[in-house]
Amino acid sequence: MVERLTIARLGRRGDGIADTPGGPVYVPFALPGETVEAESWPGHPDRRLPIKIEHASPERIAPVCPHFGTCGGCALQHWTAVRYRDWKRGLVVEALSQAGLDASVVDDLIDAHGEGRRRAVLHARRGQGDVLKVGFAAPRAHLIIAIDRCPILAPALDGALPAAWAIAETIETMGKPLDIQVTATESGLDVDLRGSGPLAAAATTALARVAGQHRLARL
Repeated sequence: MVERLTIARLGRRGDGIADTPGGPVYVPFALPGETVEAESWPGHPDRRLPIKIEHASPERIAPVCPHFGTCGGCALQHWTAVRYRDWKRGLVVEALSQAGLDASVVDDLIDAHGEGRRRAVLHARRGQGDVLKVGFAAPRAHLIIAIDRCPILAPALDGALPAAWAIAETIETMGKPLDIQVTATESGLDVDLRGSGPLAAAATTALARVAGQHRLARL
């Protein structure tokens, strides 16, 4: 069933909230003041899937990443920076106030865009047709969105994606989900590989070559 909803505010996870007779309804990627058409979300009675933005907010902007909306890594790239900073600060103020602490000392948000995130967990899965995908999970789903870049990562993580793809391609008989955590350190990329299970000597040797080719500090 398709519903027409008016978004009143944002939730703590960045979803738009519409107040309905049945209670609050959450709509991802919808902004305050917008009117949207949405349909039911199987298994989630208080959530809806957006179909169309009927009336867009003047605060809506073009996201900086081409994967936004399908990749689950970001929720609010489509909102103006000023409004986003106010909302983010408000989350801290609310949390402190609920704990009985003085929230008046909370300063403005410092935007670390492109500089602050020095750690990322990438996922590798083999899907239909044994096609390999390396990237981030889709919003609230197990589907992996293959990516070739991520503009919010710190420059020190520039080599993380190529290294992750090389690692996943090296472990050809991957029978279970593979998680690749990459951290930028002063000596290079530190990579923690999880989910591969016991590795044969040949696979270990191949991974050592990958580590050398990508100048990893540790694998």
